[in-house]
Amino acid sequence: MIKTVDRYVFKELLSPFLYSLLVLTLIFLVNFVIRAMDRILGKGLSILVILEYIILNLAWILAIAMPLSVLVAVLLAYGRLATDHEVTAMRSGGMSLPRIMLPAMAFAFLVGGFTLYFNTSILPDVNHRARLLGSDIYRKRPDMDIVPGYFIDNLPDYNIRVNEVTEEGLKGVIIFSKSEKREQVSIFAESGHARTVGGQIIFTLYNGEKHLLDLEKLDDYQREYFDSTRITVKVNNMELKRRETAVRGDREMTPAMMYERIAENEGRYDRTIDRMQSIINSSPLFDGDSTADIVALMDTLKRKPIEGVKTISSTTRKWNRTVDKLQSQDRLLNSYLKQINKYLVEVHKKYAIAVTCLVFVLIGTPLGIMTRKSSGTIGVAMGMFFIYWASMLAGEELADRRIVDPILAMWAPNGLMALIGLWISYQVSRERTVVNWRWIKTVFNPKNWRIPFMKN
Repeated sequence: MIKTVDRYVFKELLSPFLYSLLVLTLIFLVNFVIRAMDRILGKGLSILVILEYIILNLAWILAIAMPLSVLVAVLLAYGRLATDHEVTAMRSGGMSLPRIMLPAMAFAFLVGGFTLYFNTSILPDVNHRARLLGSDIYRKRPDMDIVPGYFIDNLPDYNIRVNEVTEEGLKGVIIFSKSEKREQVSIFAESGHARTVGGQIIFTLYNGEKHLLDLEKLDDYQREYFDSTRITVKVNNMELKRRETAVRGDREMTPAMMYERIAENEGRYDRTIDRMQSIINSSPLFDGDSTADIVALMDTLKRKPIEGVKTISSTTRKWNRTVDKLQSQDRLLNSYLKQINKYLVEVHKKYAIAVTCLVFVLIGTPLGIMTRKSSGTIGVAMGMFFIYWASMLAGEELADRRIVDPILAMWAPNGLMALIGLWISYQVSRERTVVNWRWIKTVFNPKNWRIPFMKN
């Protein structure tokens, strides 16, 4: 039966949670819109398409903001209760710290359950639609997306590369024809600029040279130097064209989809091991004991150096061919393992982020009681969350490189934060000082700093 105190604490958590969720979502959203502004503006998009693009990207923002909002809500709610001595009253009534934390755990369980459903069922499809729309926007008006140092290959007839984009125009322009064109054109220019007129892009180039070659008449080669020239590139996708595709990345898949991919890669891995075993069994250069561990064997196999043509023996050639075959299969093994790790990381990240709501209660409740209703509460929450998120990103990178087990990499930040939270909760329940704030203020106060061997 839900007691009055539980309903009271639950209401105390609800308001700051909703408020912080709104504020954090707006902060992340404004940051996203600013970064995506150059890809949206100047493309002639309708306001509905722009709103759709922003709303679709709102999904991953909510996935991040919900656990963080739980942490902020717990810090604010229990900080307020501690400031008004309501926590002291609860303890006087015989309530232990775990019992005081129980309404927050129930609240976090509800938010975490919704977060889990959102991350596994709604977010993958929305991420897929957001990526498709972003790609369609990029393909519209490709002249607006000239990135220095990268080739633009989505134009129908030409590939284009620019070394630098400045306010004055383009620097170091390279334009050459697609490989399927009969007449090959290569243009190198020191500078230039581009503008869109109707369904075409007009490049005006300065101080360069043009190379012309007819692939059917290779002796007909021309080279021209120019002070200025103009080239017109027809574009067929000036209008936004919406596409549908079944190809999805790992962040666009549900756990069921990713487990299917994991099973496929595990099957390919097993078949590759069988092929390696067959190669070893068919080679007279290996004895029976050398096939005990194929993966470990690949770390020791080396090609025999060939010093001269006359000194090559048939045994050396057989050995080198066998090693080449095994190394080729070993590269396949590594690629399959990387794919398996990538999908396992994404699956467990979805679960771990949902469980983070409960972990943040373990660490947020005692911190809220300690810090009370202070102005640094939001800063504490943001700092803790970014430490947690940095740990998740580091774990993901290590797991993708096969340095750390993917399950351990995704759950270790939760485990570490939970242990810290349990330790702080134990100290607070015993009314012990966790951090000596007076000592820290003394140490970091410049007035208390003294340089040795210096007189006042």
